[in-house]
Amino acid sequence: MTSRSSRRATGTWLCLVVALMTLSAPVSSQNENQWDEEDGHPSLCDISEDLVFNGENANTSVGWQVSLGARIPGSEPSAQFRAVVEEDVRAWGWEVHTQQHVSHGMNLTNLFATLNGTGDEERGRIVISAHYDSRNIADKDLNVSNQSLPVPGANDAASGAAILIELARIIPAMNLTQDITLFWNDAEDQNDNYTLGAEAWADNLSQYEIDTMESFVLLDMVGDRDLQLQNIYIGNSTLKTRAQTLGGALGMVNGTTSCTGEDGDGTMQYNITAYVGDDHQHPDELGIPTLSFMDPEYGEKVPGTFGEYWHTMEDTPDKVSEESLGAVGRLVELGLRSGAFVIVEEEQNQLSEENSTTDESGESNDPSKPESRALTGLVILAGLSLFAIVGLIVFAEWKLKH
Repeated sequence: MTSRSSRRATGTWLCLVVALMTLSAPVSSQNENQWDEEDGHPSLCDISEDLVFNGENANTSVGWQVSLGARIPGSEPSAQFRAVVEEDVRAWGWEVHTQQHVSHGMNLTNLFATLNGTGDEERGRIVISAHYDSRNIADKDLNVSNQSLPVPGANDAASGAAILIELARIIPAMNLTQDITLFWNDAEDQNDNYTLGAEAWADNLSQYEIDTMESFVLLDMVGDRDLQLQNIYIGNSTLKTRAQTLGGALGMVNGTTSCTGEDGDGTMQYNITAYVGDDHQHPDELGIPTLSFMDPEYGEKVPGTFGEYWHTMEDTPDKVSEESLGAVGRLVELGLRSGAFVIVEEEQNQLSEENSTTDESGESNDPSKPESRALTGLVILAGLSLFAIVGLIVFAEWKLKH
């Protein structure tokens, strides 16, 4: 038979165990469908059944954007684009704001739509971006008389911007845990100046904004009828691996079987690496995990270019398809719904070494990852837990002696 004092001691220690488990358990701020690189990922096939991204809507938007005229920074078509997008996304429940900058003699305007997530204060933010400005000169056109004309910008501008607009329509109903910011950036492709809008945005980020940004996903040249998404350097290796998994579920990767049982069509070709300086390089330099979706072969291959239609007067809506826009849109939607674009702190620290780059002098060019808010909180929580446990032990022993 167990004595009364022994039963009391046993009960006390059970309380301590429960207290330890309760106090030590970290509170997750991720999506319910959090990815785990060891245990696997949520059932993408179940999630993919609920995808609603509409490629036809995005394709209609491409035609509308081109019909405005050249969306050159500071122009009337540029302002018209922003006015319509602002009105639409506000009606869908987003908060909208702009940032003006002056760079290289241009007045550029970045446009943002923000939607708060359903999680707690530590939920983090995902930024999805595309440039909306069309190039001011068709300098790669074979017809010399066209080279001073502005590019229509159906694929290289309107395609990514259109996908963001359609995402703005469908994201509110997803009830995502993370905060989402859609970022239409300006002045990505003017004269010999590139990524000016994204650079200005990154330069003005606070440390808190950097620390709380889960990932930056870029869409550029994603409407080509012959879509071939390649592995864009630079970028976060975990996000790239997850992107291929997402693509496999949607039937976009050769050698895989989609959720519907069809063989992959090779739309995603991550066995090919393309070295592209683009908007994602600026957040990457800040230590933010980045991923770029891009098809760097627009039309037939032409040495020294991204294809025969790139930076020419042939970058027109007929070269873009709702199927390609829909494929990329669903890829991003599946990533959001599954939590694939949420990178936990442990992965960030590990990848800071994997993704480091070396300049020509051999010196490391890898920025340090920001200190984890979650990690700091856990350290404090562990200390409080230890203090509480010691106090309970002392109290229990005192009670047993009296």
